[in-house]
Amino acid sequence: MARSFTDTILSQSGKLYLQLRLRDKAKVERELTIKYEGQYRNAGLMLLFDILMALGVVAIVGLVATALYLIAA
Repeated sequence: MARSFTDTILSQSGKLYLQLRLRDKAKVERELTIKYEGQYRNAGLMLLFDILMALGVVAIVGLVATALYLIAA
């Protein structure tokens, strides 16, 4: 079965993320099996969601700070 471009990108980013974070192949395999159902794609997807959530929090804090600045000025 042919994999889509997005699946390939998510798989590669998930693999890189786990390898950089855990550094030991046995730990990577254990984490992959337990937390991500054995798929690097799921790890990449969770990484993407975490990044989007962080950007959302930064945007909301920025809007609140701007609103408070404009009200106080």
